[in-house]
Amino acid sequence: MKSRVKPLARCFCLAFSLTASVQWILPSIAAPTLYDDYSKKAKEYMDQRHSRFPEAEKFLRAALFQAKRFGTDDRRYRTTLRDLAELNYQKADFRDAIPLFTQSIALSQRAVSKLKSRHASQAEIAEETREWVADLADLADCYRGTSKYQQAAANYHRGLNLLDSLGKENTLQRAELESELADVYTVLGKYQEAEKLYEKAMARLAEKKNDPKVDKRSFESVSIDTLQDYAMLLRSTNRVKQGDELLSEMRKMLGLPEHPATIRDAHAFDDAKKLPEAGQ
Repeated sequence: MKSRVKPLARCFCLAFSLTASVQWILPSIAAPTLYDDYSKKAKEYMDQRHSRFPEAEKFLRAALFQAKRFGTDDRRYRTTLRDLAELNYQKADFRDAIPLFTQSIALSQRAVSKLKSRHASQAEIAEETREWVADLADLADCYRGTSKYQQAAANYHRGLNLLDSLGKENTLQRAELESELADVYTVLGKYQEAEKLYEKAMARLAEKKNDPKVDKRSFESVSIDTLQDYAMLLRSTNRVKQGDELLSEMRKMLGLPEHPATIRDAHAFDDAKKLPEAGQ
């Protein structure tokens, strides 16, 4: 998910009215046709240069209504639910996104349980589990957005435990979760725990640098976030030189210029800043 940012009652009523009338005429084919149309329209609004959130949300909610006809375990329902949650996250409507991500997490958990009960392949279980972990990370991000850092930490930690259950998960996803949890620990004043997690994340990133299976843009995004947050922790705990060395090393690894303005939130590399007191 860092990756991972309503006045819609009248519009939604209109969509509902259209849905009802078409279904009455063509009950056997209306649901899938309308779902596809609504999903396509929502994507068009999101893909525009300046995303049109109200229009996208209107069509996503209409698509979700149609997808529910396939059952809440259907992939289309879960995908649309996640898209709607992500849209609310991008709008910084964290309180609206939280229940949507929570529902998606419940559906992911149920999907994994069903796969295990029918003795599905480990690859299928692992793929579904990673989606579950992604939902947990997104929910944690929302809790961070509402300053509920303890809940955020609990969800990041739960995601890491799920990856542990898959065996050796030395993946970019794991590195990102470790980095995000470390950032939360920093806010909570758990500096030693945070540093250990940053070190683990950095080690994984170094291993994944030349992995052809890793998306380059995702790798750079996670690396830059980890770089800036870890460097800020070091510099803010009176280890300015070590933080600067880390910055230089990571810039070389990413092939970035030396000037800090090339990094997101370059202000993080100003003179050492005081970290928040524990629990704040």
